[in-house]
Amino acid sequence: MLSGQGFDYHCHSNLTRAILPYGLTEFDVHDVLNVFQVTGLNRNGEYFMQPCPAKSGDFFEFFAEIDVLCALSTCPGGDLSKWGWAKNDGEDPMLECCRPLGVEVYRITDPVVLKGWEPPAASSYKGSHGIQLRDVR
Repeated sequence: MLSGQGFDYHCHSNLTRAILPYGLTEFDVHDVLNVFQVTGLNRNGEYFMQPCPAKSGDFFEFFAEIDVLCALSTCPGGDLSKWGWAKNDGEDPMLECCRPLGVEVYRITDPVVLKGWEPPAASSYKGSHGIQLRDVR
């Protein structure tokens, strides 16, 4: 809006493009999990961003109990330490603080590791999320 030029390379758009080859759409992008960013709402309900405290080599790992498709995106704002707007000549200081992500996927081959583990059961929830329909006849 400020420059008069559109920019469709933000987190949500990046994830949408990543899942399209799998027959999914934007409606399948549920939430962005900001693993290496500090964001939130302040006391006034205003969105805030702070520079990322993560360092090279920081990681997280998880065990997927169901099939999962993970789409990754690095924020075009980088680690948020140089947040701002591109100058008219197109120079964007935020690109200087964009960092690569590494991904490793492991397959458990030792059956002892999974001894006693069972896949999660499907939810038995039969409610209507608090929505009560009434007869309008």
